[in-house]
Formats: sequence, C-alpha cells, structure tokens
Amino acid sequence: MEFFIRKRINEDINEFITWTYEGIYSFYDNNIQQEKIDSLKQSIHSDRAFSVINEEGTLAGNCEFYNVQEDNTEILVVGLQMKPSLTGQGHGSKFSNAIIEQGRQLFKYDHLELAVADFNKRAIRTYEKEGFKKRGEFEDTIRGKSYNFIIMAKDWN
Repeated sequence: MEFFIRKRINEDINEFITWTYEGIYSFYDNNIQQEKIDSLKQSIHSDRAFSVINEEGTLAGNCEFYNVQEDNTEILVVGLQMKPSLTGQGHGSKFSNAIIEQGRQLFKYDHLELAVADFNKRAIRTYEKEGFKKRGEFEDTIRGKSYNFIIMAKDWN
C-alpha cells in the first residue's frame, strides 16, 4: 500500500473525529476530548495539516507539522495518526515514511522530531526503523492522567 499527503477537507475531519482504537491505544481516540475535536476542525485552515490517503484515494490517516520552542531554538515536529482499521497490519513504516519524505519535500527540513507515548511500542519500533533516535522524555497530564512520552529525532545531514 502506498500513502500520500494532501490538503484536508471537511469530510476528512468528520471522519477523523469518529476514530477510536482498541485497548491501550484508546488513548488516541479522537472523540474523547472537545479540545481535540476543535483542534481537528480548526486544522482545515492550516497549510501544515494534511490528510493521508492511499493509492486508491481512501483516507488512511492524518498528520501535522508544527514548531516548538526549546532553549531558544525552533524545532519542527510532526504528529501522525493512522486510521484505526489499518493499525497493527504492517503498514507503519510505509505510512510514516511517506509522511516524513513528502513533508520534507514541502518544508525542506534536515531535522525532524516527534513525540510518542512510551507505551506505544509498535510506533516506537516503526520510528526506529525509519532512523529516529530517542532524544529525550517528558511527562504530560492528559484527561487527568499522567503519561510519559519519548521525544525522537532524525537528521538528514
């Protein structure tokens, strides 16, 4: 399966907000938190938020590139989410690689970072296969519960 990023449309957002995941991955459900729903709806206006489709044009996920400030340095970060019905089927590397490489064509970056919940071993293995290395950790409280995240980074220099 091949993947491509494209501008989001309202129909994509309407589908994104219905996505729910099994077991521990329910952490990523899009319909739990109004803040997440509102953010997805607002992302339609962003030139850094994309839908991911497969070669047949079927919605397969979403991604967003954004900047964070750390020690007076601006760092480009990507957030990505695969459609629940596609997870755990061996599509992770092609999915993440398509987003990273197509994003690189658009934004011309030589350094990219992402954050992943430390319990998401599948995603961590996928990112490691794509050349990302652990750079740090942080803790965040989401919906009243503390979670640990791993910051992963990749350089192309």
